[in-house]
Amino acid sequence: MLGYLYPLRTFLITSGTMDRPNVMTADWVVPLSFSPPMCGVAIGHKRYTKKLIDEYGDFVVSVPTIELLKDVWIAGTVSGAKENKAEKLSLTFVPSKKVKAPSIKECQANLECRVVKSVETGDHVFYVGEIVEVSYGDAFRDGSPDIENYRFILHVDIGKGFTTNSSEIYTP
Repeated sequence: MLGYLYPLRTFLITSGTMDRPNVMTADWVVPLSFSPPMCGVAIGHKRYTKKLIDEYGDFVVSVPTIELLKDVWIAGTVSGAKENKAEKLSLTFVPSKKVKAPSIKECQANLECRVVKSVETGDHVFYVGEIVEVSYGDAFRDGSPDIENYRFILHVDIGKGFTTNSSEIYTP
């Protein structure tokens, strides 16, 4: 039934530390409040990312573009509990300014979040994060997304289909 909500923007969620960074792909990310700035993300109970967010109390929402699709796919299909994803990815993890979870250099924005609440929602936990710092690239120079020059990723459905702010369909 949730397939009717797609297409959804696709993000990368980082957790852990610079010593052992972890990243997963997430479509279920939502803005929640302007003041204080907050966003939320739903993470499955069995995900390694959930364990790390529970342990450290923070996460980063990173905004990739279509050029990072291969890494986005790997981040969403390889378990960080079983393998060190950082070694499989071409992403550069950089220290965040206010949270332990690293940011991703190649992403067009990184929203550093401290968990202020978690809610059990069936087979997922919904984390409410206060956005305590934001770093961004050229795609957000004036605070709004530049959709003419940057192609943000939309997950077409729960499978391998992706698109951008165009009619093209991409697969990893």
